[in-house]
Amino acid sequence: MTTREKPASKPCRLITRRRLIALSVLAAGGAHAQQKPGIVKASKKVAGYLEKSDDSTQNCSQCHFYINPFNCMIVEGPVSPWGYCNYYAD
Repeated sequence: MTTREKPASKPCRLITRRRLIALSVLAAGGAHAQQKPGIVKASKKVAGYLEKSDDSTQNCSQCHFYINPFNCMIVEGPVSPWGYCNYYAD
């Protein structure tokens, strides 16, 4: 008897449910990562922003959202370190 050799087989590219779900999740995550979130800041009028000259414990320089020297994560435009708005958070 002669032994027949099987021809070299290519790796199977069978799509299983598990592989399909994994690829779907990767594709969805990649598409989501490419989109930049639209950051919308409140106007000074909407935020109730006031520039104060008195020494208060609740001012922009003490707020969580304040970005030194004159920016804020929530209120648009330059803000004073001594200002105040309705979104103050310590």
